[in-house]
Amino acid sequence: MKRRALLSLVLAMALLVLTAVPAGAANPTVTITVSAQVISITNSQPTWTIGVVTAGGDPVYFSADGEADPDYSRITNTGNVPVNIAFQGTNFVAGNTTFNWNLGASADDQIVKIAANTEAAPTVYSVLLKVDNFNNLTTNLIKAATYDWSMEFTPPTAVHEEDDGLNKTATVTLAASKYTP
Repeated sequence: MKRRALLSLVLAMALLVLTAVPAGAANPTVTITVSAQVISITNSQPTWTIGVVTAGGDPVYFSADGEADPDYSRITNTGNVPVNIAFQGTNFVAGNTTFNWNLGASADDQIVKIAANTEAAPTVYSVLLKVDNFNNLTTNLIKAATYDWSMEFTPPTAVHEEDDGLNKTATVTLAASKYTP
């Protein structure tokens, strides 16, 4: 009797195991694919050669062809996420003088103004280039999208004789950051 009870118990356990795992069941799999976030932009015009400017002169527009009308530089989002674009500048310096031109909100003695326009207001140059921090140019530039922009340079109202004939150079840095709604 003990044997029969033990055999019945073993058979019941085996039946329980067999019903828990379906006959012929495959092991299902899940494939997971991920991509690393890439924040990357390009700009179509890497240089701007203004040439000779006159103290107190008219603004000069970012122009690759030398014409008075601005040419637009094109920023392209080459990454895989939407981005915000901001820019920052440096003061204008020449190698052998202490009379450098600083960036400011308006032109003045030894102070130049650089402003950019936006696609939303293509004839209004209101986004100032700053030295101390980045200023927003556009937001939510989606993957593979482009953004046309231009700059306006306003010469200083006065220069010093030490400036005569010296080339001064500044750099504009465009920075992309991930757009977060």
